[in-house]
Amino acid sequence: MSVRKAMGICAALSLAAALCLGGCAGGTINTPQESQAITDTANQPDTTISVWVFNKLPTEVQAIQDSIDRLSAKYSWLHVNLVTAKDDTAFAQAVTANNPPDVFVTSSPDNVAKFCYDGTVIDMNPLIQSTGLDVPSTFPNAALTYTQYEGKQCALPLLVDAYGLYYNKAMFAAAGITDMPKTLSELTADVQKLTIRDGSGKITQWGMTPPRSDFAQGYNIFMGGNVGAPFYDASGKSTLSSDPAWADMLNWQKSIIDYFGADQVQQFVGTYSAHSDDAQNPFVTGQSAIEFDGEWHIGELADNAPNLDYGVMPMPVPDSQASKYGAGNVVGTVVMIPSGSKFQQAAFYAVQQLTTDTQFITDFASAMANVPTTFDSLTAWTEASDPKWQTFISITKNPNSFFKALTPAGAEDVNTWNQFVNQWETGQVSDLTGGLAQLAQQIDDLNAQAAS
Repeated sequence: MSVRKAMGICAALSLAAALCLGGCAGGTINTPQESQAITDTANQPDTTISVWVFNKLPTEVQAIQDSIDRLSAKYSWLHVNLVTAKDDTAFAQAVTANNPPDVFVTSSPDNVAKFCYDGTVIDMNPLIQSTGLDVPSTFPNAALTYTQYEGKQCALPLLVDAYGLYYNKAMFAAAGITDMPKTLSELTADVQKLTIRDGSGKITQWGMTPPRSDFAQGYNIFMGGNVGAPFYDASGKSTLSSDPAWADMLNWQKSIIDYFGADQVQQFVGTYSAHSDDAQNPFVTGQSAIEFDGEWHIGELADNAPNLDYGVMPMPVPDSQASKYGAGNVVGTVVMIPSGSKFQQAAFYAVQQLTTDTQFITDFASAMANVPTTFDSLTAWTEASDPKWQTFISITKNPNSFFKALTPAGAEDVNTWNQFVNQWETGQVSDLTGGLAQLAQQIDDLNAQAAS
């Protein structure tokens, strides 16, 4: 199971404060940028690099350690000191103290552009070009959008989180639903067919887990390919006010919450927030017919509900974006090389192997219950034959799938957006049009300040 989901709405607040420590790279002495990658390993001197990873669960740590052990066994000159449970805050502090690792694997790409803009991490393009690695033909575009900033390859992707709808097949059959919904209006109709109430109006079967941004993975509904609208336009300005797809998505959300009843939704969220991924998950217990979640949920369901007959489908899109059905929000782990690393060539060699070697990626993806990150690994992966996994693979490959463009503001833009969605869904915003206009300006101001 991935722990990337822990990096969400509130985490960016404490992280943003930590990233103000001397402007990250502002107080460091950086090693000169290497431009020539290691291509001949026959006579390489023994080199030890430090690799920091966000992983801390025993199964995840073992999975990445196994991958690193295979790397070291294949290249005996390369030794890796693995350090676990390191987040962006710890990384920023290490950089400011002039003691960064050689490789940093972070759970979220939110701060890639911030680290790239201020020189905390290197642009890998010169090293990539010297190896002949064709990045666009190696990685799906959805994964590249959150590893690049202003033409710089600030990171490389390592495993992907894609998001879709899990649905109970027996409940769909009982409701007479044979065609999967592709648009939000179709989803609304199906949710109403699937919802069952008792004589008092209390919901006994939820047509879907309420699409609240503060419940489980709900905030990912309102990002990327699920909406069909880019977060920024070609000039770098927020589209939250100018593109009607955002209002369409939020109005759909409100219509679902109103249909269920805000009081019942609030009670649902309060009751099940602590059980979104365990055996008391309402989808597991049969209280909800549909839930939105990431691909790793397949592994959780295998543990908690091995006999549950369910399927997975892409999240329906706003009706105005119907041609983009099949796409989704795609985001994942990224790997960066700090500019303060004294072993950039060896670090890049390790990064290149871990992010492009098919065996490494497929084995790691299986252990982590995540989607592989290269076209070759997506094809070679044994789980690719499973229709459930195939849905997430298709979402990852879909050219309309994306996260959002990265900016030097780091996670602050997403955090600001998530706060607004939460205010909207709980009835604290009465003027959606005006609120989105004010929000767009607030995010534009954040980006302008970060880039000044």
